[in-house]
Amino acid sequence: MNLVGTKRSIPVAVVALALLASTVASSASANAPVEAVGLFKERAMIRVMGVERYLVVGQTSPEGARLDAASADAAVVTYGGATYRLTLSDRVGGTFAELRDTSVSIMPDSLGQYRIGGAINGRAVDFLIDTGASVVAISSVLADRLGIAYRDSPDRAKVVTAQGEMQSYVVNLDSVNVAGLETHQVRAAVIPGSYPVEVLLGMSYLRKVSMEESAGVLRLKQKI
Repeated sequence: MNLVGTKRSIPVAVVALALLASTVASSASANAPVEAVGLFKERAMIRVMGVERYLVVGQTSPEGARLDAASADAAVVTYGGATYRLTLSDRVGGTFAELRDTSVSIMPDSLGQYRIGGAINGRAVDFLIDTGASVVAISSVLADRLGIAYRDSPDRAKVVTAQGEMQSYVVNLDSVNVAGLETHQVRAAVIPGSYPVEVLLGMSYLRKVSMEESAGVLRLKQKI
């Protein structure tokens, strides 16, 4: 099992939500031309012109909607010359609620890599999408912070990393949520040490969703 080769990703910009609060023309999601369907720290999935886009703070969608700030409670979006404070739509039950028959489009960064935010077992993490990895890969440092009991696992697997060959702990993750696309019982390898810095989102998750790439944009879609 080779977990080395990585594909594409997105950088994360940091903008404080509080700095924008006094200048926002607050508007309810039902009345705004844009809608929040997933909220995360410094990231959000919004729906604009019927298309769902996953954005990091400071990023502008192809439709012209810019994410100015975001938290688990609200997102500040500028679109069509107006600024909106958006909360989750009534159709979404919670920050990491499963979104059925929906998709997220991820644009590559200057390195041609895809990064995206989400959650493992309900805890926020950053993912680096890696179609060359057969399973999701997590460092033991991060697994400890997430409360994953990997040391209890009787399963081991040999992995190849930048540091060479080593034995990993193989576990099943209760849930993996990528911008609202949630799957359950996802196979993962916990690698001793601090590598990988980000969670490698391998095929044990990606095969559970539909995935396609067009014009450099990666699109993930929930399987029904």
